Amino acid sequence: MAASYPPIRAAIRDTSDHLSVLGLPPHSVANLVDAGGRTRRRASGHQMVLPLHRSSFLLVDGQVAEMGTDGRVRLWREAMIFDGISKTLPIGDVHQEESRRPGPSTGFLRCMSRCYFIELPNQRSLGLVMSDPLVGALFLRLGAKRHALTERLYAATRATPVARVAALLDYLAKPRRRHVVRTRESDGQLVMTVEEDLVASGPSQAEIADALCLGRATVEKAVSELRRLGALKAFGPGERTNRTYPIEDRERLSLIALGG
Repeated sequence: MAASYPPIRAAIRDTSDHLSVLGLPPHSVANLVDAGGRTRRRASGHQMVLPLHRSSFLLVDGQVAEMGTDGRVRLWREAMIFDGISKTLPIGDVHQEESRRPGPSTGFLRCMSRCYFIELPNQRSLGLVMSDPLVGALFLRLGAKRHALTERLYAATRATPVARVAALLDYLAKPRRRHVVRTRESDGQLVMTVEEDLVASGPSQAEIADALCLGRATVEKAVSELRRLGALKAFGPGERTNRTYPIEDRERLSLIALGG
């Protein structure tokens, strides 16, 4: 038995670290860990069936494609919730009937990158939501965020395809650090440096098209237009990478997303 303790302690510490990233104080993190919260790691391309009738899942790192039972596809990044608990809580000014509408009992995800989830048993989590106001606030905040993003990114709209693609890429964008070999100006020697840029990565253009209910050719034209406008970086010969959209100008991308 003693040999199993170190991995258990490491798993608890890992879960605690990921929950802390979501803004919970130490005592609330401890409450969720005590309630059975566990970290789940999944590789890029892994497909998951989520038993939402039994557990809630918090995506704390990575990007996923969610496939609804109605055939809809939605793309999400970290700090997203997949659950049935938040739908039972009032969300700001959202109508009570809408916020309390029951969700599906099963969720379907495909990891577009390496992903980290926190799985929380529903029965214990619901008790914590009622007893720990900060845990309840977390579920409320994540549920409200999901609702707002659904309305902004995936609801029917009169926005142009370019604006809709810009809005989705703006949401998915996050900093990326990478090692690059450069020629040093002082002596002409090749040196390796670390560069940081902003990149929306994970979905293919086909997945963007499915998520926004647009044609694939329409999305391809929209991405090309965003590159022409200087919102996305243009690729040089041999630089094109599938599922990667480096951001050239974040402000311009956000302005285009707003219709500017």
